[in-house]
Amino acid sequence: MEQAYRLLKSPEAKAFDIKQEPKESYDIYNTGKFGLGCLMAKRLVEQGARFISVTSEYEPFMGWDTHENGHTRAKDMKKLIDAPIAQLIKDLDKSGHLDRTLVIVASEFSRDMVMEGRPGAEVLHQVDQPDIIHDIKNYGMHRHFTDGSSILMFGGGIKKGFVYGKTADERPCKTIEKPIKIERIHQSIYHALGIDPQKHAVVEGRPFYTTPDGVHKAEMEFFL
Repeated sequence: MEQAYRLLKSPEAKAFDIKQEPKESYDIYNTGKFGLGCLMAKRLVEQGARFISVTSEYEPFMGWDTHENGHTRAKDMKKLIDAPIAQLIKDLDKSGHLDRTLVIVASEFSRDMVMEGRPGAEVLHQVDQPDIIHDIKNYGMHRHFTDGSSILMFGGGIKKGFVYGKTADERPCKTIEKPIKIERIHQSIYHALGIDPQKHAVVEGRPFYTTPDGVHKAEMEFFL
């Protein structure tokens, strides 16, 4: 309670008043709650905040929890995030904060492109499954799969315009070049933050490393 009170009374608290943002900048960010969250993130970084998370709201079968008409819906939803993310990067770069800030755009998993179909039946037996994606309707984006996913990383020493790895055009669109597991992603993030891979905490007499057993290495191709 004392910490919250000190924060509310501090000069840094002005970061939470996004109405202080110039209208031209505010209008670019104002695509919805996520966009305004990016604006808040920018203002918090400028005031020295160390960790910020901006998320989209979760509603079952709504928003990014796409179970039908995936391509069209994702295209529309991208309009809510593209401009705010781009403006966030531009503003951090202009203010000189980007080199010391790592921005990550990621989700929890990727999606298969086959639509759900009838309840209780396997997808294999109810829809055609093309080997190569040609028709927009095949981007149903219902089932979860972990063989391919995309992450965007900005700042923090990450190369600009650099693409690492490749996914296949044929379903299930798995990674076909330079597969990388989440532990290596985590260690790359810790490397960007200057955290030693052997860093660990001891809980109830057991060491807990930043990644499992502290044996994973950062992917140095990401960095300048």
